[in-house]
Amino acid sequence: METLEELRDEALSNLELQFNEYRPDHEFSDVLKYACFPPGKLFRSMLVYCLGFDTKSLSPAHETLAASIELHHTYTLIHDDLPSMDDDDERRGRAATHKKFGEWRAILAGDALLAQSFGMLSKLPKEKLPELLKIYHEHTGARGLILGQVLDLSGEDKSLDKLLKIHELKTGRLIQLAIRGANILSDLPLTDEKAMRLGHSIGINFQLLDDLCELTERLNEHEKEINPFLHFEAETLLKIIANNVMCLRDICDESKLHVFKSYINQYMHKTQKILLDGFENLKKHVDIDEDQIKDLEV
Repeated sequence: METLEELRDEALSNLELQFNEYRPDHEFSDVLKYACFPPGKLFRSMLVYCLGFDTKSLSPAHETLAASIELHHTYTLIHDDLPSMDDDDERRGRAATHKKFGEWRAILAGDALLAQSFGMLSKLPKEKLPELLKIYHEHTGARGLILGQVLDLSGEDKSLDKLLKIHELKTGRLIQLAIRGANILSDLPLTDEKAMRLGHSIGINFQLLDDLCELTERLNEHEKEINPFLHFEAETLLKIIANNVMCLRDICDESKLHVFKSYINQYMHKTQKILLDGFENLKKHVDIDEDQIKDLEV
């Protein structure tokens, strides 16, 4: 059996290969490469790979879907960082694309990756393409990820329900797309309801745990304004995380998604380490004990 690290190496090599297939013969290619590489966690790609591996169906179609979703995700990050949106100067520890190359190049780089993410789907099996295109658009379009961005940037007062809706749309929809898409390519080992629930639980927890990890570091004013653990009952948010962990555990065990579960746990263990290493800072902001952190395992 391949290790998770080997699967990630495959996902990275595949992403580079499929990215290069569409690179323009122009200096603009440098902008695209800068935005895409080195990538982040390849989290969404790995969900596709792990589900395909668990069902013994991992194929070039899974590889194409994984790379497509990763490039689509990168497009959203480029645009999110723009001054007219989240106005972030840094991404993945270095200058954001618009700070490095200017706004117009960053906007066009995002546009190019958006177009490429859909164009790559032409390589998928013809009999499955209509359904995949349908859910791809549902999850990324004006009723999905983009609506999440609209709600996030609208300036409206955010209740806890609205915050969770933003997380569900802006973060969760791409994660759901990875799982639903891989499920279709694997001939539906999961019911669509279970695939949706898996993606929902992972998406909400992914964002809430990221927010919690932010509290282990020195906070800037922007983070103080937006971090939900500073504005809502921490106990309520921690209960949401715990309930989602239980949901993930139940579905993974029922469906025998052993590699998938191992990957989620690997992510959880890395998150635990961040939270425990920064526990003194975390306690200044959140009433939490170490056992609640140690329980973060699917």
